[in-house]
Amino acid sequence: MIKKYFLSSITALTLGFVTSCDNSTEDPPNQNANGSSGATITGPRILSKITDGTKDYEEYITNSGVLSQAFIRDAGSGNTLTSTVTYSGNKIATIKYQDNASPHVIDYLYTLTYTAGKLSGFAMDHTTTMAVNHSDFTVYYDPAGQLYIIVEKRKMGGSTAYTHYIESKFTFSGNNVVKADHTTMLMSGANPDPATASVTSYAYENYDNKVNPYLTLPKEYFMVTGTAMKINFYTLSSNNYGKMTIQSPAAPAVIVPKGYVYDSQNYPVSDQASLKYIYKPLQ
Repeated sequence: MIKKYFLSSITALTLGFVTSCDNSTEDPPNQNANGSSGATITGPRILSKITDGTKDYEEYITNSGVLSQAFIRDAGSGNTLTSTVTYSGNKIATIKYQDNASPHVIDYLYTLTYTAGKLSGFAMDHTTTMAVNHSDFTVYYDPAGQLYIIVEKRKMGGSTAYTHYIESKFTFSGNNVVKADHTTMLMSGANPDPATASVTSYAYENYDNKVNPYLTLPKEYFMVTGTAMKINFYTLSSNNYGKMTIQSPAAPAVIVPKGYVYDSQNYPVSDQASLKYIYKPLQ
């Protein structure tokens, strides 16, 4: 699965154990995609990459604010995950994820559907020499229109019947995800079997009042990506978390502090460790 394949990269990006505090800085010149000699961005911008200066762990290819490709590069190897995005009008229609292995281990095609302009579901097809899997996702919103639950029903190993049920339930405070509970169950006939339930929770706390860099990219992209990399649902928040607590079924809670350095436009430019957020002007 994606999370296991890119575990070291996710660790580098998300589980950096740094002290959280609210720092601001003068706008350094290297806050654009053109290198250290470029001009400081003062207007609208879009996230271009997250880098330590040696490797670009995340890279987003955009044109006039439209995302066409994204790359996730593993911190401990040459593994790369490429996402290719297609559109129907101004809405994302498909997202194809492929690794750079031969033959592919990850080769997922997600097809998105919308109701009244909002993402209401998506289907995933995964076909390799080793497996044929299919998932159907349904997206639920609360009465106020806030994301509430994403339900996945999965058919594994070529099965014609659903074999697994995965539910991601979200708690928001304002426009920030403060908790995501992920429940996995085996299917018993047409229904999930509660006796097989396993729950992993992520709590996001100590939000700042600055701009989440991922907010500059399509929300629907991160809704889909989050179902594969569940630790990353904080990308749906408007602001930046300062502490994450991970509670898995058979292990003590893991607490992850996070800190940032900001520019004068309220965008993070660094995680106070080695990672830099690089933007390009939104044109």
